[in-house]
This record gives sequence, C-alpha cells and structure tokens, in this order.
Amino acid sequence: WTKMQVRWENMEPEDDAFDWYETDLYIPAMAEKGVQVLVSGVTAPEWAREAGVDTSQHGPPADPAEYAEFISELLQRYPGQIHAVEVWNEQNLDREWTSVGGLSAANYVTLLGAAYNAVKAVDPGVIVVSGALSPTGVSDGIHAWDDFVYLDQMIAAGLLNNADCIGVHYNEGIVPPAA
Repeated sequence: WTKMQVRWENMEPEDDAFDWYETDLYIPAMAEKGVQVLVSGVTAPEWAREAGVDTSQHGPPADPAEYAEFISELLQRYPGQIHAVEVWNEQNLDREWTSVGGLSAANYVTLLGAAYNAVKAVDPGVIVVSGALSPTGVSDGIHAWDDFVYLDQMIAAGLLNNADCIGVHYNEGIVPPAA
C-alpha cells in the first residue's frame, strides 16, 4: 500500500478543467508494480469555496457535490488503480477546514457522505476512509478540536454510516499511546 495526497486545488484549478499530471505519473506506475493506492483528497480550489471565506487557508467546498464529482472523475480516470479514498485530512484544524461554518463535524460528515456515495457509485470495492484527525489535545472550537472530542462529534453526525474505515494519525511524542 501507498498513500498519495491529491490536492484538488491543483488538479482542478478551474471548474471542469483538470490537470492530471501528478496523478498520471504516480498512480499508473504504482499499478504496474502491484501497489495498492490510497488517495487522500484535500484542499478545495478557490472557485469551489464558500463566498466570504478566508481562502488563504485550506478548506472545504461550498457544495459537497463538487468534491464528490472530483473524486468520481479521479476514480474514473484510473479504473481499478485506486483502492481506497481518504476523504479530507485533519478536518479538526482550522488551517485545513477554514469554513464560514467553522470547525463543524456535521458539515464534514455531509462532505464525507457525498464522497462515499460517489465512490461507491463508481466502484463499490473502493474503501472509503474518513479524514484522519490531528491529535491536538486542544479543543477551543475555533482553531482546533481534540481528535477524541471531534471523533465523538463525527459519530453523532453519522460518520459510521458514511465510511468503511476511520482514519487516524498517530504523531509520536505529541500524544502518548496511553492517553
């Protein structure tokens, strides 16, 4: 297995105008070697962001269907070569999820659900992984949510009905395993 972070803002800089250069180099090469690929789709392009949001930080699209469409296009371009999709990354941090709605687990699960349905419509065998949370140990609700607190919020919002696996980060030295 290998993981490739796919930055949507680079791949679709304009609506329906795709630049597959990076993935064309990487994904077919991994398939030739028999390596299973997990892509992590992150960073909505500016054209897809919410009106009035600070676009100097990364964040979700205004419409989750746009993200789902991008993920569908990605899977259709590389049939049988992508084996898992991680939907976003560290969405419990404002630098990754700058949104007019703030750090909202419910809004994230809406995006996850749209992506889950899109993935399964293209290839039911592709594993959908929730975005791995950052282990912060902080919950100010503005800049960060503790990963355990945010995970509980995602579960309450329907996470378990919209993912095959739950993504996690373990950053050694930040939070001890016994915490």
